[in-house]
Amino acid sequence: MSAVPPSIDATLADARALRAAGRLRDAEAAFRTVLAFQPDHAEALWSVGVFARQRGDLVAATEALTRAAGAAPREPAIWLELGAVRAAAAQYAEARGAAGRALKLQPDWVDALGLLAEIEIRAGDGEAALRFAQRVLKMRPELAAAHVLCGAACAVSGRLAEAEAAFRRALELAPDDAWATAQLANALRDQGRLSDAEPLYRAALERAPEAAELLVELGDAYVKAGRLDDAEQAYREAIWRRRDLEAGWTNLFELVKRRGDAVRILEVARDAVEALPRSAEARVMQSAALVAQGDLAGAATMLEGARAAGIDSVRLRASLGSVLRVGGRLEDAATVLAEAVAAAPDDVDGLLEYALTERARGRHDEALALARRAADASRRRDVRALALEGTVLADLGRWDGALRAYESALSLAPAAPDLLVAMGRALRGALRLEEARLRCQDALALAPTHRDALNLLAELDKYRG
Repeated sequence: MSAVPPSIDATLADARALRAAGRLRDAEAAFRTVLAFQPDHAEALWSVGVFARQRGDLVAATEALTRAAGAAPREPAIWLELGAVRAAAAQYAEARGAAGRALKLQPDWVDALGLLAEIEIRAGDGEAALRFAQRVLKMRPELAAAHVLCGAACAVSGRLAEAEAAFRRALELAPDDAWATAQLANALRDQGRLSDAEPLYRAALERAPEAAELLVELGDAYVKAGRLDDAEQAYREAIWRRRDLEAGWTNLFELVKRRGDAVRILEVARDAVEALPRSAEARVMQSAALVAQGDLAGAATMLEGARAAGIDSVRLRASLGSVLRVGGRLEDAATVLAEAVAAAPDDVDGLLEYALTERARGRHDEALALARRAADASRRRDVRALALEGTVLADLGRWDGALRAYESALSLAPAAPDLLVAMGRALRGALRLEEARLRCQDALALAPTHRDALNLLAELDKYRG
């Protein structure tokens, strides 16, 4: 191997010094200079990938870290970072593979075990998460973070009392740990104990005033309690403290959208884009705001422009696919959504949007396969996926399968009038007319003016006559 030119040695040293000093933009520029001379320099690629992840550009981060792993396949830190990026992009199978590779290269590495636990928490598999978290706890029982990890895994499994106990143990070890305090608050919130949770959120914020994301957690607690004004105030305080806090903007946007104020929806989206000019999530918000105003063409143009400018993510592609589908550009939608699903095979939103597009194209077998993949990716816990599976089966006249899918969806959302009507239609198709009538009546008990329920009931009355 030829020696690195002295100028590259100096540039690399400068890049490391800038990174250590917190001058991340200058550091990234220096590492990119290294890459201009040595495109496969593993440390420079790793650093560029880390910087991309920190600013929310997961596509660029994945590309740089994948190249870094190819350049230095036996470096566990690169695989660990790639696993974290894949997890953030909801690419859980790939995230498990990368984190598992890091663990294989460095057995019993606490960081890798912790990441594997976090991946399973994100994926919603609390039991798998707990297995990894318990390994961390066995190795480092003195770490408050190990108890927090176990608590988070229990919380995902719905074992809230055990989660609470784990978070309290973490606070015994580290009484001033803001993150453990916030997690305990979350566990209390999820048990319906907001009055106990609220002071803990404030205490966590006092311990870590720079952690504006704690205000987002408090806002989420207020939303769950129906205190929407308090929630909005918490989200706005979060983004006032940290203008680039994407979660704060996202949750504020969802809250304003829930309230149905089209003008404020657009205002929040525009402010988010101004605060986060390179954020794909901010562009998704802006797209949703334009769609809410009926400007499908404007939404499509904006999203396509973002991609052309290098602002991209799986979620942005799914959003673009949705806009194109609703706008009638089905072939373009299918192309974009195929890219999204290839990049994130377990992303439920992307799979669902692709399934809807294939259904609109008349490709029902493909739509059914995608709907089932979405349902399986959610461990059959996503009502939308189960409902769409039922709808496509109904399209195909496969009434028994449709009914099973709708029953699964209704077990998760028993008070959903649209689902009850869909079940009624499937029962009608199966010639189980009296049961269809009962489902319509159930829907009307929840929504007395539900048009589809009234129409279906009128059709059923004709059969009776």
